[in-house]
Amino acid sequence: MTDKNWVPAFLLQTSGWRGRFIAMAIGAIAVLGHAPFHLWLISLLSLALLLGRLKKISDKGGAFREGFGAAFWFGFGYFLAGTYWIGSAFIARGPEFIPVMPPMILALGALLAFFWGIAGAAFIKMRPKGLIVLPAFVSVFFLAEFVRGHIFGGFPWNLMGYIFEAGGPISQIAAFGGIYGLTLIVFILGALLYGLIFTRKTALSLMSFLALFGAIYAAGFLRLSSAKSESVEGVKLRIAHVRFNQKDKFDPEAAFNIVNAFITQSVAPGIEDITHLIWPEGAVNGLALENQALMNAMGYELALIDNTPPVWLMNSLRHEQRPNPLNGGVIDDYYNTSAAITFSAEGIPAIAALNDKQRLVPFGEFIPGGKWMEARNVPVISTSLLSISAAKTKTLAQFPGLPKLSPQICYEIIFSGFTPRPKNKAKAEWILNQSNDAWYGNSIGPMQHANMSRYRAIEEGVPVIRAASNGISAVIDPYGRYKKFVTPEVTQLIDADLPKSIDNWAFKRLFNHLLALICLLLSLCCATVYYRG
Repeated sequence: MTDKNWVPAFLLQTSGWRGRFIAMAIGAIAVLGHAPFHLWLISLLSLALLLGRLKKISDKGGAFREGFGAAFWFGFGYFLAGTYWIGSAFIARGPEFIPVMPPMILALGALLAFFWGIAGAAFIKMRPKGLIVLPAFVSVFFLAEFVRGHIFGGFPWNLMGYIFEAGGPISQIAAFGGIYGLTLIVFILGALLYGLIFTRKTALSLMSFLALFGAIYAAGFLRLSSAKSESVEGVKLRIAHVRFNQKDKFDPEAAFNIVNAFITQSVAPGIEDITHLIWPEGAVNGLALENQALMNAMGYELALIDNTPPVWLMNSLRHEQRPNPLNGGVIDDYYNTSAAITFSAEGIPAIAALNDKQRLVPFGEFIPGGKWMEARNVPVISTSLLSISAAKTKTLAQFPGLPKLSPQICYEIIFSGFTPRPKNKAKAEWILNQSNDAWYGNSIGPMQHANMSRYRAIEEGVPVIRAASNGISAVIDPYGRYKKFVTPEVTQLIDADLPKSIDNWAFKRLFNHLLALICLLLSLCCATVYYRG
């Protein structure tokens, strides 16, 4: 049992449906740490309560399935509250998709919560006591988050490290340990709060909490105090940001008007000084690269104003055909692509460079089960096409007039360490994130997405240029700070310089795996203590 009894008894109830509901409620409240709220202390207190509930089960000799249940229902509430907004995509896609929404949202929450359930079961199996409680909790739950972010492609949405807003002092630790290193710190802080609330080690727990928190804050503050702000010479960006409803994209007339709004905004006064024009994902339906009328219209409008039109960085589906060796026919492949379009002085367009998306959204851009599912006409949400193909590898791009970059389309930006780092070759100097957050309406999803994008800037030491339909479009410096940004509810241009990258030698993607290995060994040591005892 716990050493203190002033914690309300109902918060520690773990049995029956009431116990499950309490666990879900505590997990759901933990989401308040994430964007747009960033009430991170609530998340830490929620983790402390989770540990207190698990410790109570352990002390009374509960079965490991009870530990699984306590952590699973916490995780279910956490992920349900953190990803409910995905349901907006089903509503936007059409009435026939709405019946699919509830089971899909519940299934996603349950799938993600399963990893936390396994961690809870492992904790109970260890039967930790005394000082072993904290490392046991931290190690198994960090491993759960690491595995969740990597297995079967991973879905690292709302890792616990994201409770701190990017760009602030604490977030700067990601420059050294990445978002997984910060997630580990969050679990440690939560465990120390458990010690403060539930044990008699109040002074030691408080001092340890303040020391760790103070150290990472001070390190981040010092890093920001010496931050430089320089721009790439000869580059002037314009990010087009037009407010629209995703459901209108399925109305041909409304979709046409949306594209016209983007063109009109793009050629607004000041375009003569712009070297690169950026459109978000979702601005244009279908195969825009094959839409000669659109390409000519853009070229015509730009050429009217300036005889040196800017390079147009846009997003489009791209179509390729290859021979089918089985029947002698052809196979159609569709790619989600970042493209650079150049124009002659007369406005004649030319495709200068392409970079295809590799990380695709399950059930949004492709169907797990592939051809078997497609043969049964299982529809995807995000396009009228059956399924999108993934690029074989993610490569850097060289777009005209720009430093080498890493185009990361929408979902790709949430993966830590995704930016290619080719050996003995030039590294990426910036990240281009074109996203369509219009699927998720006025929910918290776009805010969470933007915060994750800012962490990629901190980790890689490069600016992130973000064009997000109905999300946050922004110029983000290498420290994760907004230089300029536009919120989802407005239509507004961003004209800005491209910030220079910094030399961030500290973050290595292998560090994430090293942390996981250390936590695995630590959890095994904690288990050994019990079984040898």
